[in-house]
Amino acid sequence: MPHSLKVNPCNETCDWRPNGEVRNAELVFACAGCGSEWVRSAGWTPRNLDGSIGASVQAELEKR
Repeated sequence: MPHSLKVNPCNETCDWRPNGEVRNAELVFACAGCGSEWVRSAGWTPRNLDGSIGASVQAELEKR
């Protein structure tokens, strides 16, 4: 059974980083601000508060 990703209200302090977990062969990222999670197969791309896409997120996206 797949593990659901955490989805929390935004605190407007977005900073996406790998959280050290791997699920279904995908690295899990978490927002340091709210704790929401993301994997590369999700239908969206996480952005940091300044609108940038972090280098580690970009590297993960290139695996699509």
